[in-house]
Amino acid sequence: MSACLWFFAGTAGAAVFRKAQMDEIACSAKKTQLFYYYLSTERDAKITNSKMKCGEKTLSIKIPGWVDSSVSQMLSKKAWRDPEEGEISEAALWQTAISIIYEFLDVTQKTFPPEIGGAGIAPGLLVKEYSDIRIRYQMSLDRLYRARLADSMEGRGRSLLAIFSLILREMESIADALSSTNAKSYAESASAVAVLSQDAFSLMFKTPRQHEPPMPTSRSEQVIQFVLKILGIILVFLGVRIFFVLNQLKTEQIMQDYATKVSRWTDDFSRQFLEVKVHYLVMLPLGLFALMGLLTFSLPAFFILTLIGLYSGLKMPGMVLNFLKNRRGKQVDGQLMDALILLSNSLKSGLDIVQGFEMVSKDLLPPISDEFGLVIKNYQLGMPFEKALGVMEERIASKMLAYMIRAIVLQRQMGGNLTKVFERILIDIREESKLEEKTKALTAQQRIQSIVVAIMPWILVSIMFLLQPQVMIRYYSSGLGILTLFFAVVWISIGMKIVSALGKIRV
Repeated sequence: MSACLWFFAGTAGAAVFRKAQMDEIACSAKKTQLFYYYLSTERDAKITNSKMKCGEKTLSIKIPGWVDSSVSQMLSKKAWRDPEEGEISEAALWQTAISIIYEFLDVTQKTFPPEIGGAGIAPGLLVKEYSDIRIRYQMSLDRLYRARLADSMEGRGRSLLAIFSLILREMESIADALSSTNAKSYAESASAVAVLSQDAFSLMFKTPRQHEPPMPTSRSEQVIQFVLKILGIILVFLGVRIFFVLNQLKTEQIMQDYATKVSRWTDDFSRQFLEVKVHYLVMLPLGLFALMGLLTFSLPAFFILTLIGLYSGLKMPGMVLNFLKNRRGKQVDGQLMDALILLSNSLKSGLDIVQGFEMVSKDLLPPISDEFGLVIKNYQLGMPFEKALGVMEERIASKMLAYMIRAIVLQRQMGGNLTKVFERILIDIREESKLEEKTKALTAQQRIQSIVVAIMPWILVSIMFLLQPQVMIRYYSSGLGILTLFFAVVWISIGMKIVSALGKIRV
């Protein structure tokens, strides 16, 4: 019951506001009134040099020097056109919002006790007045934003709009406090409006912050900087060359290991029936990233991008090879059922497994016909049939094909009914294909999320490079930018691993 008395009592102002809060509101009302007259031509000596009492202090306020030169332009500039009011000047738009703030403070002072100048009206009886003030203030603030007055008052408009928006928030909080009969919240919101109003008034006496563009460099300085950057890059290349010359044995060992890897990759690609220049796969990412580093004209960025290109180039052949093996394995899986049926029928007709492989190589389409044909060729050249099957298993990433090969090897070593084994593998292939389609449907969202997590940050960075290339190059060539890029790569990789792990179903 006592919590609601402030809402209904006629002299509840003393219980709502403290003495300091009432002084703040009264002082803010005086300054807001003075602010209003600064933006009009109706100024006299009292407004130009005024004294006011704020609490225990007496303030002497002199009108800012910029007002006389700027307000006349604001009064003549038509910033808004209203169907009923006609053309409204820039100064009048600001005055409307300021006058509504003053009206709000004046209504709030009516809740003060009569002994200090108030009317002793309970806040709960002023719900309609506060609601009307808030609506009109919101409309005036909307006009200020739509009139694009951020650069008004010699650049002070942007800060004023931010403060006015906060005042609107506090007015909305007052409406909530009145509806919930919360005396403390009402007093705090009203005092906040008073403090923000004084902050807005104090902006008139401060020089607005302005962006200062960097000093332009002369043409000769730009040429000298460009030459020094190119010279630095050349010195880097010479330093790397000298390092390798001084460490000739280690360099030869590294080159030998690289040549071994290239030879192994070349053989692996040839097993996929492809002739690929492995050197191109290694040098292409290295060249692209090194070129990007050169375009930044920054030595740290060049080093980082070149190292990234070298790492990507060394990983590229293995990645391409795994992709080709997996793709070929899926193609073989799609034809494996037909191959097993053909092998089973050939065995039932009295042929052996080698003749069944020959039938598959002749009757089916690539790639499975090529793979089975290669097994037959290796067998005809003297390679044991089991070894030829093992070579095919290494070449193709297919789990079902591996099951078939192991069944054939076991049958040739230990005997057994191979047609029954093929029929069982056919059933397993059908069931696994159904299960795989179901798991793909269930994990589609996770797979898409992992793709989005991987590519969206780089798309956004690329767009930012297109919009602000100089700023982005300057930032990402600095130490902080390189550190940011490193942590971005690490955490994006972790995010991809986590999201992709959520989409894996193990059976």
